[in-house]
Amino acid sequence: MSFSSVSRIKISIELKGKGLLEAELVRHLAPVSVGTITRALPLEGRVVTDTSYILILTNLSIGAEKQREEFKRGEIAYMIANNAICIFIKDAKVKGLNPIGRVLTNIEVMEKAINGDVIAISLPL
Repeated sequence: MSFSSVSRIKISIELKGKGLLEAELVRHLAPVSVGTITRALPLEGRVVTDTSYILILTNLSIGAEKQREEFKRGEIAYMIANNAICIFIKDAKVKGLNPIGRVLTNIEVMEKAINGDVIAISLPL
């Protein structure tokens, strides 16, 4: 069993019917964004795919915070333009994202995602 700290919050991400991965939200990357997302857990939504990342549409509304434009495979960010959580499956340059964490295990599960798949994000049991 893994434990979360105050600054690193462990989460589980399940791509329904395809697999489970572990990730962490890192508070110092974007404290307001991470706090808002953590309080909203569990989240469930439909996947929208792109060539370098997958989006999970949410009903959260979070402003710009410590934004970056370059992301590596396995990093997680919040896209303020469409209120979505992004999981990067390839290195990419994208504007308008708050970095919020990273995938720890099984990133290859996200490569199986297709538009319309259901994804659930929750705190581990």
